[in-house]
Amino acid sequence: MTGFGRGEGETTLGRMVVECRSINHRYSDINLKLPKRFNPLEARIKEIVRSEVSRGRVDLTLRLDTTQEGKVQFDVDFPLADQYYKVLQQLKERYEMQGEITLDLLAGAKDLILAKEAVEEVEPYWQEMVPILKQSLREMDRMKRMEGESLGRDLGQRMDRISQTFEDIRVRFASSQKAYQERFRERLQTLLAGTELDPSRFQQEVAFWVERTDITEEMVRAESHLKQFGSLFGSQDPVGRKMDFLLQEIHREANTIGSKANDAEISQKVVDIKSELEKIREQVQNIE
Repeated sequence: MTGFGRGEGETTLGRMVVECRSINHRYSDINLKLPKRFNPLEARIKEIVRSEVSRGRVDLTLRLDTTQEGKVQFDVDFPLADQYYKVLQQLKERYEMQGEITLDLLAGAKDLILAKEAVEEVEPYWQEMVPILKQSLREMDRMKRMEGESLGRDLGQRMDRISQTFEDIRVRFASSQKAYQERFRERLQTLLAGTELDPSRFQQEVAFWVERTDITEEMVRAESHLKQFGSLFGSQDPVGRKMDFLLQEIHREANTIGSKANDAEISQKVVDIKSELEKIREQVQNIE
């Protein structure tokens, strides 16, 4: 599900702003953009995000707006300075140059004196950060739920159409069985013209065909899966993976029904069901 959330507040370090963006993704993928000083807290920030988001790609940006100047440390690369001095001394001797090797000359050498921002301990400020972080996640979740309500209505309508199509299959199958028995009787009478048809033998053959083509079990399982799928709409827990699994099972039952029923009209209805299932499955990939 897609969403955006922003949290901000004052901390001892300055004003902190956290922004979260979520886009569709089959698995959980969390990406953080933090000031360097907060890198030690990366694992804990991801843990909080995972506690709120079970599926999707989340890009989280943390920014610290502060008027305090960062502390800067200067380091001298003495081994490099020794090399510079040695090389300059060699040049002076080789070419019999005049003058002294001065501090000004060495100080101008590249990368000899390095300035870097001092890394400040951020552990004491963790508890101040957590509420701001959670605020951004709540805002993002609110937007995702709004999208989810719209998506839920669409999925509900599609599942209703699938349920009705299964019911149409049930009615069609009942009538097709009776028609098949009549065709089977006529065919046998044609093949055995002049021969008395054994009623018991005929019933045995029909029973064998019914057992081989009966779709009752598949229909019962499909209806059960549909009910389970519908019950997930009101759940407050992550349901995306459960929905995905149930769709696979409904698809499996529909396939079996199509192959066992041996009826053109039922086969077409199975195609309609599978088409709707595929559309639903594309949407379910985005649901947590």
